[in-house]
Amino acid sequence: MTKEKPKESIPDVEWWDVPVLTLGVYGDIIDGGIVEDKIKMEKITIYIEHPRPIDPPAEPAPPPPQPLKLTKKEQKKLRTQRRLAREKERQEMIRLGVMEPPKPKVKMSNLMRVLGAEATQDPTKLEMQIRSEAAEREQAHIDRNIARKLTPGECREKKERKLFMIPVNDLSHPQARFKVDVNAQENRLTGCTLISEGITVIVVEGGAKSIKRYGKLMLRRIDWASAVTKDEDGDGSVARPNFGRFSIQECRTESAARKYFQDHGVAHYWDLAVNFTEEEAF
Repeated sequence: MTKEKPKESIPDVEWWDVPVLTLGVYGDIIDGGIVEDKIKMEKITIYIEHPRPIDPPAEPAPPPPQPLKLTKKEQKKLRTQRRLAREKERQEMIRLGVMEPPKPKVKMSNLMRVLGAEATQDPTKLEMQIRSEAAEREQAHIDRNIARKLTPGECREKKERKLFMIPVNDLSHPQARFKVDVNAQENRLTGCTLISEGITVIVVEGGAKSIKRYGKLMLRRIDWASAVTKDEDGDGSVARPNFGRFSIQECRTESAARKYFQDHGVAHYWDLAVNFTEEEAF
């Protein structure tokens, strides 16, 4: 048995009339009208005040069903089925006469095979027609490439070189060193792995996709628990490449390590790695 909520009593004055009435009661209304002296005229404006909407008391709607995650093979199969369905629909529209059939792509090499006896009637005229159609197809191809061409801003964003730097405590494990070196070269990255006493700094520069792929390697695929201890990682952008290729350098002292970065115009990389503290880690 549910308990019924008690109804609220009817107020003497509605809440929307209280700010307008001078005395705040309906006693000033005579024969359905009221004089202006009993009304606060400054409260009357051209704006309409709407009550705040309140959701009806009800249980929240269940969450929508999550889309089924397909495997790569299933996604490829669906794309193939959609492509075949579009082609079948196009052929059906051509058969019904709704769409014009595509013109045969006649070239000088397949002239006799496509046209047959028609090629011998007026060879000169037919050759000019074939060459003009080939030129139209080539121009359409050029126009499509121009339409897909990136804007100057998109070109700058695509060519912008990104920076990824990570200092580690030790990189003596051969498996980790091999992954760091080979993956940098496979992703066409430039930079260095500078090994010094007590600290190793890995710096790579390259495109956004390559840096993202290399970052996943450094932060996910390498088992740092058995190889090295990860301290920090940071990324940014660089105006121009500071390294010609990726290499592994070993320096006995910190001054020699800093000089190596200074020779490449990025001495602040070493300062950032040395001055980093564990409290700054995210």
